[in-house]
Amino acid sequence: MKTDIQSKKIAFCITCMNRVYHLQQTLEKNILDNYLPEGVEFVLLDYNSKDGLEQWIRQNMQSYIDTGILVYYKTCEPEHYLRSHSRNMAFRLASAEILCNLDADNFLGEGFASFMIKEFKTNDHIFYTSNAAGGDIVGRVCVRKEDFPAVKGYNEALQGYGFEDSDLFTRLERSGLIHKRFDNPGFYHCVRHPNEDRVKDEFMAKNTEKMYISYINPYASNILLLYKDFSFVQYTIIDNMHLNLYADSLGNENHFFDEKRQIILGKDFHRGTWHVHNNKTTLTQSGKTTIFDNETSEFPYQNCIYYAVTDYELQTEIILILTFAINFQRVKQQSKDKSVNEHGFGKGSVFKNFQSDKSIILS
Repeated sequence: MKTDIQSKKIAFCITCMNRVYHLQQTLEKNILDNYLPEGVEFVLLDYNSKDGLEQWIRQNMQSYIDTGILVYYKTCEPEHYLRSHSRNMAFRLASAEILCNLDADNFLGEGFASFMIKEFKTNDHIFYTSNAAGGDIVGRVCVRKEDFPAVKGYNEALQGYGFEDSDLFTRLERSGLIHKRFDNPGFYHCVRHPNEDRVKDEFMAKNTEKMYISYINPYASNILLLYKDFSFVQYTIIDNMHLNLYADSLGNENHFFDEKRQIILGKDFHRGTWHVHNNKTTLTQSGKTTIFDNETSEFPYQNCIYYAVTDYELQTEIILILTFAINFQRVKQQSKDKSVNEHGFGKGSVFKNFQSDKSIILS
């Protein structure tokens, strides 16, 4: 018999786009290590995966769906992985008293659910995260269901990798909640994986056709991205973390938003279009054109020499750095006008437990 979903104490909210290979290692293990059918639910949001996730759930996890400890939702709308939006959807779909973000590559550890249920029962006005040394566990946050919408959820203006967690934690603290951290080493295990997994389904990684870099000085570089839709963008990134070596002595506890501790964007930003003809690429920006031979590994643009980035691991690292810097800039801007998800969050349509004829609309 299914348990009443309204009676659940804690919901572990998992979002997944094309990472079934992680869930195959973590999902059942997490359920068995925290098997409290009357108190726990795992809410899995299939974020339009194309790697057989739905089929694997059907074939291997149906018994947990039948008991009500696992609820499977799928949305077919997203073209790219949007970390904040997907988490907001999953949190809205959960019905438990406590909501916990659980990355697909994380192992909860035995007894994590019981520990959190006890902590929230005996403490008021709190939220829980890992400690700062958590690595791939940093994204795990537990918060009461009513406290999450009170801060308007994850910031959906942050669409690449980075800062969506620290931004949420900061807003939860500003709302008056006490930030607590779990220390049990058994709660800190995860599937180790390459950086490619972090960004491969996000817009920048999926849409970059070519990438170029220009060295300015030891602390600054220009990045030029040619997108598949024949637009291009050029950013300047500045490594303040090493430029300001004295930053750690400044005494700023909220170092997530200390500009001296970040890689930031410079003011030199360009946007334009590009096309290829006769094996030459033409960049057009504000009526000015730059033409270079496709066979060359370097070319001049905006008084700088650009070099092609062809190594895939380096491309991935640059995308990580760049999206961190872009999101940091957006957080800094929003901290001035305090506008986060003004028009709602976690919107979209899903179907539950393979019932594709019964759409649930989150508006």
